Amino acid sequence: MNSKKKIQCLAIIAVSAVLVGCQTTRENNFSEWQEKPLGKSRFNVPTISSVPVTKLEQNERNNGQVQNDRWELACGQGVVTTAYTFDGWFKTQSEVHLADEQEFRSAFDSAEITIQQTYPITSNANGKAVGYYADALLNGRTECSFARFGVRATKGRKIYDNDQGTIDTVVTAYYCGQSDFNMARFTQQIAVIDDRQAYAARVKGITPTNCGSEGNHQGASPRTAETDWVANTKLGAYSGTVAMVWGNSFKDSDLDADISIKDYGGTLKFTGPESDQCSVQFRVTKYATPEAGTWFANCNKGDFASGDFRVDSTRHLIAKGENDDKSLVEFSLLLPRP
Repeated sequence: MNSKKKIQCLAIIAVSAVLVGCQTTRENNFSEWQEKPLGKSRFNVPTISSVPVTKLEQNERNNGQVQNDRWELACGQGVVTTAYTFDGWFKTQSEVHLADEQEFRSAFDSAEITIQQTYPITSNANGKAVGYYADALLNGRTECSFARFGVRATKGRKIYDNDQGTIDTVVTAYYCGQSDFNMARFTQQIAVIDDRQAYAARVKGITPTNCGSEGNHQGASPRTAETDWVANTKLGAYSGTVAMVWGNSFKDSDLDADISIKDYGGTLKFTGPESDQCSVQFRVTKYATPEAGTWFANCNKGDFASGDFRVDSTRHLIAKGENDDKSLVEFSLLLPRP
């Protein structure tokens, strides 16, 4: 996977740490992602996010030399990832790439994402930072925020004599939700947690957000509760099948998928081209019948696709778009009724 695809994958869905130029780790031996309580967070994302943080997953690289956290925002409307080299750092060249505005913008050229205003990140509350966040449009309509930056999370020198104080953490974030996500505050306030036990106690006091896994109106916001999408679609998580075409490399009319339907859209997880693990996130932009919206998909090896969808009279969600190679990607699934 080339560097732009790595950046794109991170900035859009932030599903894994791209440790380009890490000084002390050379292998890519990642452990499996495991869901953890929010109180286990290595960074303070749950308490600085202006929208609810609804899930935490963690994995490690090379026996814990690199620690990765992945937080779900507002039941899937956004994602934050951190890749933290607690006893190492990234090379100076990585900082140069993060500071390149044109490289940040060009990462989205083939992703149906239009970067509008960019904002440089030059420091945060913990000290050194480098990168950008931006206002953007997905498929020309959906308003989103994206960020990709590095920070020096560890204060002071590390145990190695050649520590030059370069960044030790890469952070990526995106949010395409209905509520306002304060990306400027997020980039300024993100920090590694020193006292894990005290932080866990603090997070325990946060009222959990119900993501609508039980009952049709459970977890639906007042803005969506009375819409056709919620009235005509059963919300929740289930196993089902999807008809999928991904360019010339993959076609399956009965593809097993983990499906989650929410009041604002939903997610699909499936095994796609070359047995790669892939996921789709879709968002409703038209809640009245016939409903419609936008979607984007990514796979762990770097494939990306995006497009539009509509719901037909038989309650099939019909999605069409294209991937990085401008090849057709389409899928459909039957939406269960309440």
